Amino acid sequence: MNSMKTRILFTSAFASFSAAVLAAGGSIADKPQGFRFFNQHLTVKPYVSVSYTYDSNIDTTHKAGADSIFCVNPGADFEWRGDRWSLGGTLWYRWNSYAKNNGNMGESSYGESLAYKWTTSRPDEKGWSLMIGERYAFINQSDGLDTRSGRGIWRDRQSFDINGVLERRFTERWHADLMGQYNWLDYKNDTGKYAPLYGWSEWAIGAEAGYAASVWTDILIAGGYSDYTQHGGHGYRNYSNDSHVWTVQGGLATRATEKISYRVLMGASWLDYGGRSNADVGWTYSLSGNWRITRQLQWSALGSSYYQPSERTRGQAVKVYSLSTGVSYLTLGDKMTLSGNIALRHEEVVYSDRYLGSGNNYDEDFLSARIGANYTLNRWMSIFANLMWEEEWCEKHDNYDYHRFRGTVGVRFHY
Repeated sequence: MNSMKTRILFTSAFASFSAAVLAAGGSIADKPQGFRFFNQHLTVKPYVSVSYTYDSNIDTTHKAGADSIFCVNPGADFEWRGDRWSLGGTLWYRWNSYAKNNGNMGESSYGESLAYKWTTSRPDEKGWSLMIGERYAFINQSDGLDTRSGRGIWRDRQSFDINGVLERRFTERWHADLMGQYNWLDYKNDTGKYAPLYGWSEWAIGAEAGYAASVWTDILIAGGYSDYTQHGGHGYRNYSNDSHVWTVQGGLATRATEKISYRVLMGASWLDYGGRSNADVGWTYSLSGNWRITRQLQWSALGSSYYQPSERTRGQAVKVYSLSTGVSYLTLGDKMTLSGNIALRHEEVVYSDRYLGSGNNYDEDFLSARIGANYTLNRWMSIFANLMWEEEWCEKHDNYDYHRFRGTVGVRFHY
């Protein structure tokens, strides 16, 4: 799926901030060690990746144009651990060189992220926990937004996100969370010949309460409020740039089992968009699951639904439904990781300005499938390969449909 549309649903619980990854086995000497400082509390792991990618549709448009892309990606990951806290992050830079389209696409991307965690006790005991995450990225990309070749979906863009969760565990069974986040997305629209894309900003607050009836059953209820502002002027045809969303959900989760964790919430959300009593009401969901089938094999799933302003049309809002699942497998003495996933995404226009006409009121579906392999040669070098297939279908505009294939091979130097 498209990274510009990746969202964190504000009603996600405390556990959703932790990424489920496959535990690596094998010899410690075969894995990157990094540089250690301050009595081993701070670890910095630098890396440089060099890769080649063949992309069959660089603009993600109906009339596909292929190209070869050479990429150099230096960066560094770090983690600083205390007694009951940790601070982790990454800093990265990516330079792309295109064989055919380097003049208008061969620019740089860069970004950073931070994650802070603090707790006073174990997750299933009475106490406090705090998580704060922050991320910034400038992503270089070009597209062909015109009616002749169909709409591409990429554009140079900047994004900034910050979110936090404060959890109080009153007893071993009762707990409650307070959540907040701010997101900002901005597009570069000075290309002149292409239609504009509209970024937006959002702030959101939420709360959740739960009762752990058993090891397998954590009963949850959650609610939240979001305020969005679509970028690009001060209203359109007397419609406001602001929209508001209220959400209420309930469901089940588990937080204490060794091999299986899950979280399923369902409910309703209300959208008030445009400042002129334009409302939409619909069901909403948030789900995640992880199953460590064996030490080497792991399965995971993730899904959510939410509202957001349209990135293509002023005076319009979109409801998004997403679902993905994947597997990860360690083999060859735990040196090789094989992975595969499939993702579905449905977008529907829930409000369309009558001045824009019915042609702007359409739904779109996206399907992507990926397989990948990573082999660690030693603590200094890894090799990797990935294949991706993506399809898009537009309800009313066949010339917006596209398919895309990307294949990547590369080597990663690390310490």
